[in-house]
Amino acid sequence: MVNNKMKILDGGKLKFVAEVIEMKKPHYVYEFENEIRQMNHLWNQKRVCGDDVQELIRFGHEHTRQLIAYENICKEWDEKYEDNEIIKYYLGVECDFTSKYEFDKIAKYYNIEPFVPQVMINISPNWNGKIITGKINKLKKLINLYLKEGWFDRWSYVIENGSEGKHIHAHIVARMNPQRLKSVESHLRKNNHTRQLQKYASKIEGMEGLIEGVSVQRILLRTETLVKDKLDYLIEEKKPVGHKNKSIIEDGFVSGSL
Repeated sequence: MVNNKMKILDGGKLKFVAEVIEMKKPHYVYEFENEIRQMNHLWNQKRVCGDDVQELIRFGHEHTRQLIAYENICKEWDEKYEDNEIIKYYLGVECDFTSKYEFDKIAKYYNIEPFVPQVMINISPNWNGKIITGKINKLKKLINLYLKEGWFDRWSYVIENGSEGKHIHAHIVARMNPQRLKSVESHLRKNNHTRQLQKYASKIEGMEGLIEGVSVQRILLRTETLVKDKLDYLIEEKKPVGHKNKSIIEDGFVSGSL
């Protein structure tokens, strides 16, 4: 399996980029995991009744108490317990909060957006030295037609002209649509993104046959660090030496969402 994590298709050429150092989990994840361990330890030493429940509630930090009390992990809660935090806490623990509180719920409580995988798609049409007018707009149209399919819920892309200013190409960083994540993964894995780009190119005057298999490269981004690295690559001032363009195309940077 080819790994292009350290390569970028830029102006029709594969260029090496610096290695990305993977980061550890955010500190709040470690804090919550440690708190759960402490809660489990205390839980194993005490029975759930009366003052013991009160002690458990006092032991838990405010955010943990609220998580367990209000996240609706036991749908069978009776309305008469609606305002009874002790009962809610008891039912929450009985429903095994260690397995119920997934990271996305923790992130929601902290108002932190859960990480969703993204992808970088590089498009380098084989212009073949042809005299084609409006290359920038044609490439933008191609990208926009594909993005409208809904595989991604938000994106940023940039149209560039290469180190000599003669090769119009594009870099896209797009977040996979969380509502159809499995189908997006399959779509990319089967290289259907390339086929769709080729289909749309065949309908744009002047771009027929210019999107070849080698014209498209995709890099899956499964960590926040990789996403940041590739988003930085879209900004001319942040590009590494050897990757800079001759000039910045006016209105070449585009961001959008569904």
